[in-house]
Amino acid sequence: MMKKKALVMSVLCAVIGAGFVLPAAAEETMSGKLDEVVVEGERGVLPGGMAKEVVATGFTGKQDIMSAPMTISEISNKTIEKFASPNAGIADALSLDPSVRADRGGTYTDISIRGIYQSGHSFYVNGIPGLLCQENIPYYWADSISVISGPSLGTNATSFSEAAAGSVNIQSKVAESEGNANLKIAYRGGSSMQEAIDVGRRFGENDKYGVRITASNISGDTVLDGENLSQQAFSINLDQKSDNSKTNLLIAYDHTDHKGGTGSISFGSDVTSLPSAPDSSRIYKPDWSYNEYDNWIAALNHEQKLGEHISAYLNAGYHREDWYGYIDGNPTIKNNIGDFDISMTNYPLALTKKYLGVGVKGDFNIGSVKNEYLVGADKTWYNYALSKNMNFANGGTWSGTGNIYHHNWWPSLERPSYDPVHSQDAQMTGWHIVDTLKALDDKLQVTLALHGHKASRTPVGSPTQDSDAICPTYAVSYKLSPAVTIYADHSESFGMGSLVGNNYENQGQILDPAKTKQNEIGVKVKAGNFLNTFSAFEITQANNISVYRPGYKKPFLLQDGEQKNKGFEWAFTGNLADKWDLIGGVMYLNSEDYKGNDVNGASKWSGTVGAIYHPTEDLSFIGRVTYLDSTTINNGALDVPSYTKFDLGASYKTKLSHTPVTFDLMCYNLTGKDYWSARSGSSSLNVGAPRTIVLSANFEI
Repeated sequence: MMKKKALVMSVLCAVIGAGFVLPAAAEETMSGKLDEVVVEGERGVLPGGMAKEVVATGFTGKQDIMSAPMTISEISNKTIEKFASPNAGIADALSLDPSVRADRGGTYTDISIRGIYQSGHSFYVNGIPGLLCQENIPYYWADSISVISGPSLGTNATSFSEAAAGSVNIQSKVAESEGNANLKIAYRGGSSMQEAIDVGRRFGENDKYGVRITASNISGDTVLDGENLSQQAFSINLDQKSDNSKTNLLIAYDHTDHKGGTGSISFGSDVTSLPSAPDSSRIYKPDWSYNEYDNWIAALNHEQKLGEHISAYLNAGYHREDWYGYIDGNPTIKNNIGDFDISMTNYPLALTKKYLGVGVKGDFNIGSVKNEYLVGADKTWYNYALSKNMNFANGGTWSGTGNIYHHNWWPSLERPSYDPVHSQDAQMTGWHIVDTLKALDDKLQVTLALHGHKASRTPVGSPTQDSDAICPTYAVSYKLSPAVTIYADHSESFGMGSLVGNNYENQGQILDPAKTKQNEIGVKVKAGNFLNTFSAFEITQANNISVYRPGYKKPFLLQDGEQKNKGFEWAFTGNLADKWDLIGGVMYLNSEDYKGNDVNGASKWSGTVGAIYHPTEDLSFIGRVTYLDSTTINNGALDVPSYTKFDLGASYKTKLSHTPVTFDLMCYNLTGKDYWSARSGSSSLNVGAPRTIVLSANFEI
């Protein structure tokens, strides 16, 4: 085991080691402007085209990646298209950032950053929080995705779903000057197909106005026996830009009907040895289970110049999620031979979020020191309906039994019709002060930020519960040379109290808000066309733990002590050589709970390398290796082995009847390995996705 681990990690490091022998190239830096709206086309990319050079950093706007005083990456549309998979979606592309681990596939787009979980509800869209669902997030409308591993709350808009260890911001496609018209047809494994269009145009004097429309349809049985996914998604992005103002409006809708699907598997106390991973081509729940939902989102960004050194901004967002179709549940293995129990419930929900943020930004000089500032306020309104249908299965719960090594079948049930009951309202009001000081010809950059918020939550039938906090963020970077930057940052965050869910005996209770502190130091090194980022971090977070008590079937969720996550990362991207493009990295993570024990599911080592080799201008080969270290679950009682997964594919550009077309072939999990995948902070495991072949054609019409 240790030899295999050492070999895999050596390969991950050796593949990129050549990046340091390339000659260093001096590059002119780009000055970072305070710019809340980061929605523009024609942004520069780093060599290799898989990551952006000018990155979105929240309230501190667009910055050259060498100036940003934090660990940050922004993957490009090229990376999303090449590495997002049918099972894990954009989470597979995001995990090319070593801070990120794709925690779950299938129904949920969940990730962890530096060992701390977050779902799609925590993601931002064009800098606006709370606009995405947690489930199969469509991404054909996405142009790029930035990941800040470190300062989050202090440099971003106020969010209900606080992401303590970092933030994810998806930026929409905007019409480009040359325009585009693309048609995509893709085979996604099984009998699943995708058809998609992407059309953009600019018009008016100096291309003042732009419109970008995308639409996607996915339908058919997936590569998993018993799973079917149907999803229709549409978006329109309108923008205008002039000397005095710029505006961007994104409107999007998606409908998803996901039958069967995958989920997590738990292990009872009688399991003394982890069963070997079962067949990854099956689902381990009834094929009549399903999740059906609609999502509507709108994101508006506007900035108006008030003077030479000051401008005002307005951001507004709307999200409506109707998760009206739900019969679901996850199995619990009860012995070492793989027998399991499973319970299914009908638990639909509906939620509405509204966001409004306003403020001013500008710059002024104090002597030779330039100050770029922002002062703003924002508010989010949240309406939530969630309830269990007690008429389902004559009592609210259906139960069954099975075995993970056998083919399981259960008689089907009709889809129930049930509207969730209004369960709570909430509001969150925030304020922000950010000042970025630049000196010594912009070699030195210091960011000082204060964020404050007040949260009010009113469960139906209960009194309003309030919490408030003020959270500082400090960050500094210094360019030792155009090719070397050192940086350090400190951030604190303080979200809403956790509402205990239906998996616990104390369901409905609201726990105290959990405070998180994060410290980080790092260095960024450009060696020729290769960017390396080395960072060390320490995160301290108030601990929510599951406690089993005699006489109760489910655990209680309680807040007790602190969890500490500390580690280091090596992230890289660029041209390793003229024909080689690389992106990826390695992370070491040591997670301990309040007792000093290893956190469930928190693997210490993880790494990923994505590579594209171009033997000719039209032909390229794509490869990826992903490694996750061994870990333990059930408080150390069960050992989860490590795994290494390989993806391999090719891309070819040609013309059909004078129409440019790009053919892409990708095989995920090339060896067809069956494996358990752990999730940081959880004792449940996921069955890894099976071998999946995807073939697509993108026509430039």
